[in-house]
Amino acid sequence: MPLVSLINNQPAQFHFMAPLALLLALLSPFSKGQAQPGTQRVPPIEKGLLASERLEGKGTWVDEAFKTRFRQNRRARATIWFDDQLLGDGEAYTRRSREFSDRRREELGVAAARTLKAIHERSWKKAAPRIQQLLDAGMISQLERHWIVNGFSCTTVKDHLESLQSVPGIKKIFAGPRLPPKRAPPPGQAPAFKPQKEKTRGPRLYKHPWYIRSLLADRAWEQFDIRGKGVLNVVHDFNFVFSDNLTGNLHRSPGELPGNGIDDDQNGFVDDYHGFNFDAETALLTSVQVPLRSSSPQGMHGFMCAAIICGRGVSGKGYEFGIAPEASWAGVIASRQLEKAVQWAIEQGADTYSMSFSIPRLREHRSHWRKLMEHGSLCGLFFVSGAGNFAQTEKAPVQMRTPEDIPEVVFAAAGVQRDFSRTPFSSQGPVSWQTEHYRDGLVQKPEVCAFNMGLPLLRRDGSARPVALNGNSFAGPMFCGSIALMLSADPDLLPWDLKEIITKTATDVAAKGVDAQTGHGLINCYRAVKEVLRRKALREGRDPKRYTGRESGDEVDLAAEKEKLAARSVVIARIAPEGQAAKVGIEIDDLVRSYDGRPITTATALRSAVRASSQPPGRKITLVIERSGKKLAFIVKPGPLGVQSVAHYAAPVFK
Repeated sequence: MPLVSLINNQPAQFHFMAPLALLLALLSPFSKGQAQPGTQRVPPIEKGLLASERLEGKGTWVDEAFKTRFRQNRRARATIWFDDQLLGDGEAYTRRSREFSDRRREELGVAAARTLKAIHERSWKKAAPRIQQLLDAGMISQLERHWIVNGFSCTTVKDHLESLQSVPGIKKIFAGPRLPPKRAPPPGQAPAFKPQKEKTRGPRLYKHPWYIRSLLADRAWEQFDIRGKGVLNVVHDFNFVFSDNLTGNLHRSPGELPGNGIDDDQNGFVDDYHGFNFDAETALLTSVQVPLRSSSPQGMHGFMCAAIICGRGVSGKGYEFGIAPEASWAGVIASRQLEKAVQWAIEQGADTYSMSFSIPRLREHRSHWRKLMEHGSLCGLFFVSGAGNFAQTEKAPVQMRTPEDIPEVVFAAAGVQRDFSRTPFSSQGPVSWQTEHYRDGLVQKPEVCAFNMGLPLLRRDGSARPVALNGNSFAGPMFCGSIALMLSADPDLLPWDLKEIITKTATDVAAKGVDAQTGHGLINCYRAVKEVLRRKALREGRDPKRYTGRESGDEVDLAAEKEKLAARSVVIARIAPEGQAAKVGIEIDDLVRSYDGRPITTATALRSAVRASSQPPGRKITLVIERSGKKLAFIVKPGPLGVQSVAHYAAPVFK
């Protein structure tokens, strides 16, 4: 979607509302996009821009967290909102999405980005003289402007917080996260800048991992010839390495010449041809080197997230990992400098923004993240995240952290295993939104689920390890790749329409209907793309017959897949000579069936069970294994077993 120049990491009623409240909302005279009482509309500055809204309330609101921040550290980071915003009160996104429901995504995105920039310039013009005085007097420092939410960030001290409130137009002051210190550019690996010729690729030329088949992405490829072409995915991570599978479809920033050390497009970032490291202020995206044949996920996180979204097959390398292999991607490293990264993505014309990270304890600053992503959504970005990995360490409603807990504009995917059972560590909803600015209460999350356990690993040399990856960091990119297919089918899809389609077409794999563990169910790429094409045909006045009705293969056959995986087992691959397993008589090639009464179907499940049982001393634990078709029970003590286990599957990992 071209726009005019713009760390781990979840149709139903979205919020839990009483029936009376819902009825009143539907009957409200403001249901057509009008501002709520107390929310003042500001007419557009010029033709083609959108109306903005004034933040409600008297005076300047100051975050209570500053009391703690200043006590712990005399200097603190402040994030400021001006009173003029595209979206005003906490309900503005839902309200104005109805106002914009008949817009095309590109049209709305261009208008929203231009409006955000225009209102920021207007506010800044009024505020700049006073801000300069504060800078000159040393009352504030490290100033960063941002238009994605009309305001700025700076560092200040307790004694000068009152002076900061004197800046014209300031409405809210949040205690923001501390910025990391500026680092010297790492001795990283730059991606290849050589232009590469596009080659015709067929879906059957390469082997695909099992999740492609289980999400029915390959059926969308073959039946509709939809493989993600024309979609740009921005991957927000902490490190990237590069291989032929991911360099051929790297984004190439228009107006920027690669590797010349000059900011050719004058956007403030030198050589941001394929992405940018905003932490180190360099185009180099590799800070952790990874050997070509390494099987360790350390340092490979961003690489695998991108590979799951759009990793493609190349000549001589047998694997194609991407759900949308004809899409393109760019990498950003931004720690908590999200404003810069999102603004850059919008200006590059990005379609999706993948975030496989979770930030805890943001408190009131959560409102800033949410407003930023609501504005980004109107600018055409689809924000995607995993649900988090905290089900075993946190209780709902705080299992899902930020950004995956943000309602409506962040699409979060929980995790299931290959047999469609819920992953024990996958974070659950609902989430709670009770901030000064947003008062939703409990909100249903996650939206859908994808796979996050026992995933194959693509190495830098193009080879693959069948079972290596676990974590919701990888469920989010699967969701992102699915959205890329949908946008490739119809680039004009609006965020709220896409959400309705992908939840409506999901395959129920847990409790009937929407639930707090798996949302609406497992992503179904084929049905989602099919519904997108049906609606597009109707909008364009074409016969939608090809895309209507159910047929064989529309849904993944859950029963058949589970039967294939019935022989799934955890095999003892190595035994430490002095470990418990060796002492009690465990042998190599034994199949682990249960530990402390818990069924074991994955190597991760065995490790988790051992850790969970290691707390109380002196316990006797039963380990059940299968050997030559017979089940044997062994008594072990809490603590490490001294074994290395590997998960085996009856169904092939690649096909």
